[in-house]
Amino acid sequence: MPQKNMKHRVDTHWAEFFGCDGTQMIAPTVSVIQHSDRLRGYNGIYCFNNGTSCIISSPVKYIRELDKAVNGLGPDQAFDSELLGHSIGDEHIKIIGPAFQGYVDSDSFIKQSSTSVVELQTEQQKTLLKELRESCTEIEWQHSSIDEEMSPILLRILNGKVVAAGSWRKGESGFLSIGIISHPAHRGQGHAKAIVSALTKRGVTTGATMHYQTLESNTPSVAIAQSLGYVRLGRTMAIRLSE
Repeated sequence: MPQKNMKHRVDTHWAEFFGCDGTQMIAPTVSVIQHSDRLRGYNGIYCFNNGTSCIISSPVKYIRELDKAVNGLGPDQAFDSELLGHSIGDEHIKIIGPAFQGYVDSDSFIKQSSTSVVELQTEQQKTLLKELRESCTEIEWQHSSIDEEMSPILLRILNGKVVAAGSWRKGESGFLSIGIISHPAHRGQGHAKAIVSALTKRGVTTGATMHYQTLESNTPSVAIAQSLGYVRLGRTMAIRLSE
């Protein structure tokens, strides 16, 4: 029952995001809809698939072509970047996804053995965090969504070096979305998992539902989430269009 309730909260969130009826999230259908206020101005197609339904949000000028392309298809068949891109004339310039949309709450969180992490507080720790940022690409840092003005920011420090850092941001739905980054020379050693576990424990202790997003192609990142109990309750895909 708790996991069912979490799925309901997640489906409600995405229905509000797309500005559609909640029944479109639970019926085995494909819906092509015009961008809601949340996506207003986005020059692209944004798709969501929760295993039951598929929502395709688009600028109004592409709706007719998209409707024709997905007519008669099931949700998984319609969730296809090549199909959707071709239907609008292959004008897309970048495809982002599919992305894993995972969620966990206090009932489904799988607790891990305690691994030492600290909360960012001192100037020295800020200097170490800056060094971590400089060791990564700017794109990697942006994808982590870590903002030094946010709180909390948790660090894993090893031999005087920050080897992983993470934080969360609160969405309009109230979910806490985790952002994580690890030092390129220390990946695959469990440091990122320690941060995600600590952040998740903090969040669910307050009663929050935690959200974890990563590209499905990033299998180590997906594995971290699933090992902590995060359940994939959605997949997203963005097709950014040329002007």
